[in-house]
Amino acid sequence: MIGSITIGVLSFAPQWAGYFKNDFNKAALEKVAEKKEKTKEELIAEALEKSKEIKALYMTADVANDQGAGATGLRNNIIRIVEATEINGLVIDVKEVCGPDYDERNLKQLLEELRQKNIWTMARIVVFKDASQIDIHPEWYLKRKQIKAVGDGCWRKRHLREIATDGKKPNAILWQDNKGGYWLDPASEEARNYILEFSKKMIDFGFDELQFDYIRFPSDGDVENAIYPVRDGKMSKYLTMKEFFEFLNNNLKAYKSDIILSADLFGYAAIRAGDVGIGQRLEDIGDNFDYISFMVYPSHYYSGLYLPADPSRNLTVVELTRAGARANPGIVVMRSLQSARDFLDGRIATTTYSGFSRATSTLETVKNPVPHSRARLRPWLEDFFHEEDKVLGRPFGVDKVKMQIEGAEQVEKHGWMLWNASNIYTEGALRRE
Repeated sequence: MIGSITIGVLSFAPQWAGYFKNDFNKAALEKVAEKKEKTKEELIAEALEKSKEIKALYMTADVANDQGAGATGLRNNIIRIVEATEINGLVIDVKEVCGPDYDERNLKQLLEELRQKNIWTMARIVVFKDASQIDIHPEWYLKRKQIKAVGDGCWRKRHLREIATDGKKPNAILWQDNKGGYWLDPASEEARNYILEFSKKMIDFGFDELQFDYIRFPSDGDVENAIYPVRDGKMSKYLTMKEFFEFLNNNLKAYKSDIILSADLFGYAAIRAGDVGIGQRLEDIGDNFDYISFMVYPSHYYSGLYLPADPSRNLTVVELTRAGARANPGIVVMRSLQSARDFLDGRIATTTYSGFSRATSTLETVKNPVPHSRARLRPWLEDFFHEEDKVLGRPFGVDKVKMQIEGAEQVEKHGWMLWNASNIYTEGALRRE
């Protein structure tokens, strides 16, 4: 048998020594040499191009990993919807509020299947709400002086909790939110590194994008009684989060330059000037994330929606109560995203309006806009059912989903994502392909 040639390092047997003297073979060798690795800039540009119009469905960790008949049926149906409609991506839970939640073998197998089908994959990583480290690293968590009985929100998923080698539980009294959830201190260097290392593991698994949720301070519960082990209160919540945004970007982009990063933010963060009280402030996003995913669920606008008119776009004043927001899902989505886009583009200032009072004025625009961020918008839309909407004659089902999609695409065509914790989606609202 004739010995092989290794072109990459030009190693070949002596009897082949004159083979490349021929001009034709020289040209072939030169052509191989030209196939060098892509530059970092080329890889980043390619990733941004691939991710520019992702329309995705959400998949829970149980459905993604469980091999039982129920989970398998839901998983296969979601993949079928992706292949039959305009959907081209999946957001998969890998770390929820109870902690890291995946089976490595099953998850990698699923990712390989999705890769072969050219389906974009996003790892959803819940950041600071995490119950998995309370027994081994209580020093990372918010604490309180006195016990308050609120239950354990992760009792059903307690198997995700790391156990101390000696089996002992800490004496510390940990702070919990109204749902019994535990929170890491966003200022803790150790907690940040824990999130970072987990994120790197998901990159190694082969996800196309990392999507960070609960990337904030707690919003419910007696937050005034929370004791932070590291944060001293001198730095504002939003600057603490800005520091963390930069930490994630710098370290994850250094680890893999073309990994796409996105962040989930409250819907109200899109329309309100300044911090909404949890450290999420639009002006701090900068270019730390490639995509911002506002959760513009119409049913979550508990204070309604009030925005000034925008004559340049023929947009009238918006004055919607909570019920009005649910009755006008398309308007809620479109105007919220437009407000965020205008701010990120520098078209409006943070002090223009608050979004929480009656809006009778006209939008004030900046004469010489300076963009705050190049981040693209890819919102979360709701695809879950409210019996009340059906009873009261509000849009629901196909109509509600279609209205939200149309509202999102009027502002920016970088895609959107549908959320339903039951993993069941309104296929009739999706364009077939």
